[in-house]
Amino acid sequence: MTQVKRFKLIGVLLCCLLITGSSNHLGAIGFWHVLNAKANVLQSYWKSPGYFSDHLEQLPNTSLAILARSKISSAQYMYSLKLIKNSQSDTAKQFWLRSLNDLTIPERKILAAKLLEHSRWSDLKLLASKNKLPAGDVLNHLKLQLKTPQSKVSSEFIHALGFSSLRNISKPNKQCMFNVLTMSDHRRGLYKLTEFINAYNKQPEPRENIFCFSKPVYVAGMLECKSSINQIAKCDWQSAKLNNQLPNNFDFIVMMPKDGTANVTKGTMLINSKAKYSVFLHELMHFNGFEDEYALPKAKQAWLCAKTGFVAPNLFISHDESPPIGWHKAKSCQIGGVAYKPSENWSIMQYQQLGLSAQYREIWLKHLDMTNGNSYRHSSALTFANKAILN
Repeated sequence: MTQVKRFKLIGVLLCCLLITGSSNHLGAIGFWHVLNAKANVLQSYWKSPGYFSDHLEQLPNTSLAILARSKISSAQYMYSLKLIKNSQSDTAKQFWLRSLNDLTIPERKILAAKLLEHSRWSDLKLLASKNKLPAGDVLNHLKLQLKTPQSKVSSEFIHALGFSSLRNISKPNKQCMFNVLTMSDHRRGLYKLTEFINAYNKQPEPRENIFCFSKPVYVAGMLECKSSINQIAKCDWQSAKLNNQLPNNFDFIVMMPKDGTANVTKGTMLINSKAKYSVFLHELMHFNGFEDEYALPKAKQAWLCAKTGFVAPNLFISHDESPPIGWHKAKSCQIGGVAYKPSENWSIMQYQQLGLSAQYREIWLKHLDMTNGNSYRHSSALTFANKAILN
């Protein structure tokens, strides 16, 4: 802007001020000077705090930071929002926390929404602990994150996210060979299950209409799952309140806790919410009887490797018997018989990241055709919980 234009603009503003006598125009002049003439922002603010507070968002970050550091609560709030947007949430916290008591409910809702966008769960938890997190979607998201019992979370909110509550579980699809009830006790698990289901539906294995999945059901407070990162995932199915509320027309269950290594016990899969899709597909194959081609747990080897012949679609155990033509030694059995597998190379049952090969897809389909889809159901899994088969 040229010097002439600046003087013209100042002249226009002064005329408006003289005509209306409005303090608002005085604030506008001061604000213009801060933006265009490098006027002292703090001095200008105190001359017209109302006008500045209404237009803080238009200030450059450097000017806004000066006001925020001068303990002006409206500036602290606005500056914190800009810092959060720029992924500087730790710094932002220093400012919004100081202005918290001065924020209106709409301002706290905006702050909470920004914190949710950046997954600032500890900050949201702090807001809730201070009774400063307004009722609404963000509070409900926090409840899911904190594994709040399902009875204390709005069913309407859960349904709006595309999930199910225990009272409204989607019905099985009669066109599918197997229907799978999916559930989790925490927010990430619900979204991860949806991600897995969408990935599966884009490329159904071993073909269409084999597996159909329910919407993920939120079951926090109904089932206790305890396991660490390097331990097998475990949940207390036998003592769970959940059992009496589950429909009995699903063939399998997928439960997603936060931690623990994936496994299948009869008709129930446990898989943590940090797992990859390839692990999920590997576990689905366990539903149909496939065995691991890496060394099995010793307790399992003790009885499985004592058997002879086909113990799984992909595993043959020999006690001096000839294996199927073209099959190769597997590492599954270190004691008892010698295990054989169809592939000379690693497969999805030995290393999940490889994905499903055409050979194993064909074996899977042949097995389903041969067995007519016979499977262990979840109800059977509860009966045999003490004799778990962990894969």
